[in-house]
Formats: sequence, C-alpha cells, structure tokens
Amino acid sequence: MFPTNHKTIFVLDHTPYFGISSDNPIDFDVSKSRGPGYVPLPPVCKSLWTCSVEAAVEYCRIVWDLFPEGKLIRFVVSDSAAHILNTWAVAQQNLTHILNGLCLVGPVRRGAGGDVVGLCAAIEALGEPSPAQSSRPTTERHFQNRGRIICITSARDDDSIRSLAEIALNALVQQNKKASLVQPSSSTEASANPESLVVHHCHLVIVNVTPEKAETRVNNQPLTEMGSGLMSVEVIVSRASALANLLGRLVLPHYKLAITTVTGIPMKEEQNASSSANYDVEIIHAAEAHAGLRAAQTAAEALESVVLRWWTPRGAEGGAGSCSGPLWRVTPADVASRPSACLVNFLLNGRSVTLEVPRKGGGRAASHVLAAQGGELWIGALGGRAPYEDPPALSEGVGGRVTDYRIKEFGALMQQNKLHPLRGAGANSRARARLQRHTTYWPLTISSTLIFNLGSIMEPLTRLVVQESLTDEEVDACRGVLLSLLGMESRHELPSAQLPSNMRGKWSGRREEQWRQVWGELEALVRAHAAAPAHRALLRTLLDCRAHNHAPDGESRATVIRATTDSPLSPVGAGNGASNSDVWAPRNVLETLLGAPRPPRRPDFAGRMAAGNRIATLYPHLQQDVEAQH
Repeated sequence: MFPTNHKTIFVLDHTPYFGISSDNPIDFDVSKSRGPGYVPLPPVCKSLWTCSVEAAVEYCRIVWDLFPEGKLIRFVVSDSAAHILNTWAVAQQNLTHILNGLCLVGPVRRGAGGDVVGLCAAIEALGEPSPAQSSRPTTERHFQNRGRIICITSARDDDSIRSLAEIALNALVQQNKKASLVQPSSSTEASANPESLVVHHCHLVIVNVTPEKAETRVNNQPLTEMGSGLMSVEVIVSRASALANLLGRLVLPHYKLAITTVTGIPMKEEQNASSSANYDVEIIHAAEAHAGLRAAQTAAEALESVVLRWWTPRGAEGGAGSCSGPLWRVTPADVASRPSACLVNFLLNGRSVTLEVPRKGGGRAASHVLAAQGGELWIGALGGRAPYEDPPALSEGVGGRVTDYRIKEFGALMQQNKLHPLRGAGANSRARARLQRHTTYWPLTISSTLIFNLGSIMEPLTRLVVQESLTDEEVDACRGVLLSLLGMESRHELPSAQLPSNMRGKWSGRREEQWRQVWGELEALVRAHAAAPAHRALLRTLLDCRAHNHAPDGESRATVIRATTDSPLSPVGAGNGASNSDVWAPRNVLETLLGAPRPPRRPDFAGRMAAGNRIATLYPHLQQDVEAQH
C-alpha cells in the first residue's frame, strides 16, 4: 500500500568541511570577443555544499515532475542542530518551498556539528504519518510504514561509515519503542497530538562526497541488511562533480523509472537559422513504457537508455489523444540544456512526435508517441505501429517474397463466416459446423488449385455448393456443370484460356493428370459440404461422371482424391467412392483449435494391442511349432 518511495528524506551535511572547494573548475568567462588589453576572468569552483544541494534539488525535480501526488520528500540540514525545511504536508512538497528554506539556512559557517543529529531527526520524521497514512481509519492502519533516507556526507574511512549506520539503527530501534508504547487514547487526542508510527523498514543510502583531487579511504558497499531486516544500508562514493549524475541515476531504481534517448531531433542552429542539425535528448518516464521493448530486462539493462528515433510529424496529429494505450508522464533528464528546452516548447505548442525503433535493415516500426496534454508531457506506447502507418501487405511472404495467395477469395471467406450473437440452443455448434464445412477444402494459393481458376466454366457450382441447402433448380444447374466438364473431357478440349498465364504451361501436355486433378478437387469440395440430401445427390452424380471416364476396362475403380495443393487446409487422400464414406484428411485450422479427434488411418497392430504395456513378441507360436516337430 505504501512502498519505500512513499517517504524520502534528504540529510545534507552542513559542516565546515562542505564549505571547501570541489576542485572542479568551471570556465566563468564565456565571451567570445577578446579585444586588446582584455583580462580573462579566472575559472570558478563550486563548494561541496553547492554540489550536494544542486544534486538533491534535481532529484526532487524529477520525482515531483513525474509524481505530482503520492511521493513525498523532506529535507533535513545537519550541522550543530537539525534544520527541518519542510513537513509531509502536500503544500510544502515543491521546489519553491525547499529553495526558500535553503536560503534561510545560508552558506556553510564555522562551528562544530555533524550528520548524526540530522540522521536522528530524519528517523523521527519517518515515524510521522503522511497525510495519506493519517487519513486511514484507525481500524485499517495495519500497513507497513517504510521509507528511505539519503544522507550526503563525507567520512574519513569505512569505520566511520559503519559507526554512522549503527547510530542510525539504534535511533530507529528507540524510535519504534517509543511509537509502540505511546499511543493516543482517543480520537480527540490523536487529532491534537499526531501519533508516531512504527517504522517497519528503512533504506539508508550514504553518499560519501569528496573533492576531485582528494583521496578517500571509503569504499563502495552493496546493500547490507542490519537489525534483522529493519534497516538496509548502501554506501556509494562519488566525486563532487559526478554527484548530480549519480543522484539522477539513483532515482531510476528508487521510483522504477527508465530513460529514453530521442535521437535525430532536427533543430535550427543559433548562428545560422537556415541550417539545422540533429540533436539527442534524454527523457525520463516510468519503466512500464518500455515493457514492449524489453520483455525481460535485468537491473543493469534498466539503467541503460533506450534509443528511439524521431519521426518527423505531419502537422498537429491529435496529441496524446491519438494513443489508445496507457500514458506516462515525461520529464527531461537535463532540463537546462537547449535541445531539451526546444523539445519541451515544441510539444507544449500542441505538436506530437512519433518515436520509432531504429532498424539496421531499413523500414519503420513506430513504438511510442510523445505529446503534451494539460500542460504536461506524456509518452504512450503504440504497440509497434502508428495509427496512420500503412498495414503490411498480405501478399508479402516470408523474406519479402511475393506469393500468390488468394487474397480476394480469403476476404470473401471471412465475410461469409462472420460471427454474430445468435439466440437459441445449438447456436455455437451451428457456427462451428459452418466454419468446418467452409475450411475443410479451401486452397490457399492460386497455383495449388484448378477448379477455382476456371472461372465461368465452374459457375455456378463453386458458388452454390457452399450453401447449407440447395433447391432442385440449383442442383440441376450444378449437374449441368458436371455434364459440361464430362463432355469437354470426352472431346479432349482444354480450357487453358481460363487459367492464369503462369499456369497455362502446366496444363499443356498433361491432359489426363490435369483432368484427374479437376475431378479430385471437385469431389473434395462437394464431400466437404455433403451434409444435406441435395448435396449428397450432387455427390453421387459427380462420382458417376468420374467413374464413366476413368474406368475404360469396366472394372470398379476406387475414387482416389489427389488434390495436388500446397494448402494445409486441403485433403491429401480419400477413402472409397461410396457416398457415405468419410474422407480422411489432415486437420485443418479449425480442427486444430477445437481439438477435434481425427480418425486413425489404419488399426493398430494386434500383437501390440494384446501385449498392453509389455513388449510385443513377433510370431509367438513359431518356437512352439519347431518344438512340436521334434
């Protein structure tokens, strides 16, 4: 309910040591014109106190930009006393209040003090309930009160760090004892004196800051549990110049954030307005926005930036409203840089930007949209393709190879088998039976079928046979098509003009085989729909026509379907020519999805069936016959 990042406290060391220089010179003189007698200004160096304040404030800016509510941060300045700059009140959770408090504290002064008093005050602040915790009823306050303390200090060695962590642990234990003993007796007393909560866990991050040229005997220490899991301590050593980048990276795992680098942003140059250059801008947002790009990412990969390329927008494209998925707030990683400011102003003017995943082999794959809405920046995932991007063509096969799929016929098949909510018993079974009939024999490619390429010669048989029922007139029309085909085969007429140009060469010179394929495809098509009496009558007529031409010696020729097709939805064999026999075929897509059982092609070996789980013996009586002879 209340995670560790619900309450965060910064403890800033304000002792005289932090008044020394960071030894990181900054060129203060940025003027380009240097006339005669010009004396350049010497570089300046920030103090350790200035570096720590800037880094902490930047940490807060990122958090409050992305989480306007629910993520609270307090500041404690520690010298001879603990100066608490703000409370958990929502009105004091802003940079203006923090900066005003830092101004009142003032620069580093001479005097005694340290960070111990600030740590103790921070632990007491963790025991104070936040507004969200106070609003919970007394009977529902069985939540975990957790928090994080980031202490920016400078110690001599590892022993000093260990002593500081032990002092913080002892203060936490004493704080929990007081919180468990002192409880308000009534609701009136509770409102007058806010109760102190027990701190169930504290994550203490000690950042040891040193000047650039100073040596330190403090080493980085990984996360270590103390006090039976009551406190976890982490020690990080940083130079003063790298402190801002360090806290900018720490905020990512603390609040489950991620960085996206928007590359290839076209911007006009200040010196030459007619020319433009491409810049990169880092933005920070919730790590959930990268869920589609990194299905399983490690902790190290989460800290790395995901590079997405700028897609030049075409005017105002609706902003964040064009994204139908979830949206996440965005803030620049470097808010003071010129490219970041230009990108923010561009988005605030009502423009939106599509981001795409860079591909080495070319092509575009839009992944996110970046826009402004309500005066805030948002990023949304597109699911791999922009709403206005052209969908991939169905005719593009694997590897870019153009295939001969029956695209128009497939569209007609989908139109004929639309699923609609039906009432009454057996509605689902009727829909499944219809889809079963339509997909039992349906070639996928043009080159794998002949009867669907003959056009007007097969009309109206191919159009009427897919109906659930046929009238007497429709059956007579289909019989006329069969008799016409029978007459054409008897006269050795080849309707090659009806075939596509790439199939005419296959038809010539293979008359008997091609006519056998035509009759086989017709039988497979009619058998797939032979559920009604009219269809079975049409099937008997087809079998008679086929047997008339294919049995010249008077023998009873078995009807064998050899539908030479590449389609996985087409059968590869058939049983005998009886009208009530079942055609065995590989499972089509519908049968595979529904798990329909498939009839076995042949019965199992009798010896294996009799043996059961034991090994079957081949010719078990052979040895007995040999012994009987002797």
